[in-house]
Amino acid sequence: MKNAEQTCQQQLEELKKEYEEFAYIVSHDLKAPLRAISNLSEWIREDLGENLEPDVKQNITLLQSRTERMERMINGLLVFSRVPRYDLEIKPVNVQELLELVVTNLDKEQNVVVHASNLPTLTTYSKKLETVFVHLLQNAITYTQQVTPEIWVEATEQEEHFLFKVKDNGIGIPAEAHEKVFKMFYSIQPKDLQANLGVGLTICRKILQFVGGSIWLESEPGTGSVFTFLWPKSLETSFVAPQ
Repeated sequence: MKNAEQTCQQQLEELKKEYEEFAYIVSHDLKAPLRAISNLSEWIREDLGENLEPDVKQNITLLQSRTERMERMINGLLVFSRVPRYDLEIKPVNVQELLELVVTNLDKEQNVVVHASNLPTLTTYSKKLETVFVHLLQNAITYTQQVTPEIWVEATEQEEHFLFKVKDNGIGIPAEAHEKVFKMFYSIQPKDLQANLGVGLTICRKILQFVGGSIWLESEPGTGSVFTFLWPKSLETSFVAPQ
């Protein structure tokens, strides 16, 4: 039995080492060339002076925007890979207070209104639950044409889970995209028309899988969206070991 435990611990240490190597490659070896490309394009712009041909100026701007987007995509992959290994502190969470904090941090320019009801207090991965709400609320704020985005958050207690619903008055999502929106870098709108990378919902699903829950979507174009997720009331049977 002791040898089995030692073997398991050794495997976990090896996985951790592999992850640290991966994180270094992603954060340094891949991002450094992108920064160099961005810097070089800016130096070329400066060397050519103010009288740039419109098409040359547009191409340089396009090059810089593409490198910036690629760097943000790398950052998104890095955050996704950290889900099983980071933010593992478990503590009592008043979800009402957590939601108020999320809204305060997100609502810098948007005049968003959030209606909350029946939100519980539970002992769980506080930062992971916060991350789920951050991405769901940010998604609702991003995909709306309303002057005042409205979001409704409520919870229902079940035998082993709390069922949370996050409803918005946004543009809605067609049925054929309900599963695709949870895939990495997927976007309903053309990528050139938005800054959003399509990572947030992927991270939400990864977190829910980690804690032993699930998430799904109900929506139609023009009627807003409802994201529903199950979060375990107890973590005793929900923990998933790092992979």
